[in-house]
Amino acid sequence: MSVHHPDSIRVRAGSIRALALPIALCLSGSAGASVLVSYPFNNSDDGNNGFNYTTFDSGVLASSAVSAGSGLGVFSVGTDSWSGSVQVLKTGPGTAVTGATAANALSNSWYFSVTLTALTTMSVGSIEVDWSRGGTSENRGWFVRSSLDGFASDLYSNTTPAGTATGLQSQSINLSGFTGLSTVEFRFYIWTPTTNRYMDFQNLRFMSPSSAAVPLPGAAGLAAVGLVGLSRRRRR
Repeated sequence: MSVHHPDSIRVRAGSIRALALPIALCLSGSAGASVLVSYPFNNSDDGNNGFNYTTFDSGVLASSAVSAGSGLGVFSVGTDSWSGSVQVLKTGPGTAVTGATAANALSNSWYFSVTLTALTTMSVGSIEVDWSRGGTSENRGWFVRSSLDGFASDLYSNTTPAGTATGLQSQSINLSGFTGLSTVEFRFYIWTPTTNRYMDFQNLRFMSPSSAAVPLPGAAGLAAVGLVGLSRRRRR
């Protein structure tokens, strides 16, 4: 009758435990973020004066609404001023100020907002948007806040100094803590020095969070089977 040496059993146990994690990782997968709602801000794309969405996740959202703050003087989709051919959402202040700053945007309600309402609850993982200043003169800027903290802090802010090159630039704003929400409002504040100076936006998208890697069926089970078999051998 052959006898298994206890040391050999311990070596095999360690081997199986060491293999369990790589097996689970190799058999895991991840799901990418999906679009909750997207606004191209392009008359040609949506056929509704530029304010209709082209993607809407009806499995998550009950509604999505775009509106202008009371201080905006320009809030319309039309041809940009820097190329003369690109369709954008043009936003500009309703009043002229000296030395425009982000503080002016807050005190004068220079913003437009997007309000998302869930069917039950929702999570928002990021905001993606293309933007441009409407010219190269004077400092201008924009920043984003949300109702999650009563519009108290910036989720993102950008200042474009005088002389900055024009043309659309892409920005992704990663969000943290925007989970389990029934409704949320995002405000896009803009600031320029006068009423005929603009910040432009296009292709505004709100994305679901990306899913973390999760074990697929069989990964954990495979490791467990090896450990259970080892336990039975040790009892013998």
